[in-house]
Amino acid sequence: MAFSKTDLERIKSKIILSDELAKKAKVVKKGKDSWCCCPFHEEKTPSCKINDDIGTYYCFGCGAKGDIFSLYTDLYKYSFLDAVKELSSKTGITINFQENKNLNINDDVFKILELATKWFEKNLQNNSDCINYFKKRNIDLNTINFFRLGYSYNPEISLYKYLKSLSFKDEDLLKSNVVKLDKNKKIKDFFYKRLIFPINNLQNKVVGFGGRVIDNSNPKYINSPESSFFQKRYLLYNLNTAKESAREKNNILMCEGYMDVIRLYQSGLKSIVAPLGTALTENQLLLAWKYSEKPTIMFDGDIAGKRASYKSALMSLPLLTPKKFLQFVILPDGSDPDSYLNDYSFSELLKLLKKPTSLVDFIFTQSSNALSFNQTDDKIVFDKYLDDIVLTIKDNKIRYFYKNEFKNLFFNRLKLNKKSNTGGSFFTNPTSLMEKQILSFIAAIINHKSLRVFIIDNLKNANFLDKTYQDLISYLDKIDISNLSSKEIIELCQSKEIKKILNKSLENGITELFPYAGSKYDQNLAKSEIEDSVNNLNTRLSNLKKINKSLDTFVSDTNSLNWSELQKLKIEIENDQEKI
Repeated sequence: MAFSKTDLERIKSKIILSDELAKKAKVVKKGKDSWCCCPFHEEKTPSCKINDDIGTYYCFGCGAKGDIFSLYTDLYKYSFLDAVKELSSKTGITINFQENKNLNINDDVFKILELATKWFEKNLQNNSDCINYFKKRNIDLNTINFFRLGYSYNPEISLYKYLKSLSFKDEDLLKSNVVKLDKNKKIKDFFYKRLIFPINNLQNKVVGFGGRVIDNSNPKYINSPESSFFQKRYLLYNLNTAKESAREKNNILMCEGYMDVIRLYQSGLKSIVAPLGTALTENQLLLAWKYSEKPTIMFDGDIAGKRASYKSALMSLPLLTPKKFLQFVILPDGSDPDSYLNDYSFSELLKLLKKPTSLVDFIFTQSSNALSFNQTDDKIVFDKYLDDIVLTIKDNKIRYFYKNEFKNLFFNRLKLNKKSNTGGSFFTNPTSLMEKQILSFIAAIINHKSLRVFIIDNLKNANFLDKTYQDLISYLDKIDISNLSSKEIIELCQSKEIKKILNKSLENGITELFPYAGSKYDQNLAKSEIEDSVNNLNTRLSNLKKINKSLDTFVSDTNSLNWSELQKLKIEIENDQEKI
């Protein structure tokens, strides 16, 4: 009976050792390590140090030490083989417990992978097109060297011929997956004319590669084939370097792609990782939780990114514990971290990162945007949907609080919906052009004495003013402002809120956009233009209500998840869990 070191490392990567020891003693966090009273001898003061990073424990009192396997063999009296079987079953990792005469095969494979990485690196350093590509992507040479980026083409010699010159066997080269058999059963390089992103395991060994084209050909990205030592669902890109910073800051940021990680790392974010070109898996999330109690997901702002984020949110629910949570950063529609840095700045991105959205808020916002709630049936369906996803939460305490929070959010959403349907504020953006136009009407009242009564009468009957503006018009209507100067109108006002609006209406930007609001503008022309503008706003609001009515059931925004998509994601999660 045999198994490889890689099999054992895969098991260890899925288990948080401090959680296992917490079943026997109280665990206390001190810095990046955890401590507990040793389970192997009697003591009152914790002297057993737990390092979840490498999955080991050591007791300074009695000298007991080891990992999850020794814990099972020494404490629970399992044989080593039975411990491996038990833990592989617990973690859902399949191991072939059959005879294997080539137990040291991975040692040669890792040598091949390391030599291939160096070959790729050298190729890139000698290729101006690759260097220029990274320059255009704002990646400097130090970062290229840090991530050991490479290129899979050398006009003088192929990777296969290079490795053969070092006396490696074809069998070992094929097992390393840096080469493959073509249709004619001839061995050729697996990656051809692609930028290479080496992928390391937690022990900092290269286990595979990601390859990206420089031109517009497809597929854009490919990864090394799956093998016993390279399984994407158990790996996170850059975790080997990000883990220390992640543990220190108790946060780990997960983006979609290699380039996102590289660009953000260069900008100063060290605790950043990415799944390997696939949606985040349960195993990858468990791995992230080993280094942070509340990882942050920041996937792309397109529909695919939102779908992946939402699926990750649903997937996390059964796994939540009082020490395992999740939060999200939502990028603007169509943006990814790399493009956001180009369009805005790193400081603007930091502002987003400092205000993450909680898991419960993220799920509610994304799912509630898929329905309008104008129909009773929508409310019933959505309420049942929330109940169903809450039931997937296994932790009783979290299920209780999440259910209450979902219900509160739903109740507040219905209140807001009801208010908006009964003449609530028409404006969601205080700097919108429409609000500036309303401010222009206020400015015209102040600047055109002869038009004050006319404008106020028009605005009293307008259907586009919220309560604040209605109060302002009522105030101006009640007092005699016919002979007051603009300064006197403002000084006479006792309400701070109304006074603030009056001052805001007199800002230069308002008259630049709407010249009729200025005191020097012809009053007859101003009267005509204001009357037309008020009528247009009334008509536009009426048309908008008709449009909203036709969109009662689903949101039309192509960057929003619709209801049927949410239902499909829920089914996908359920199917994935059945396979585990």
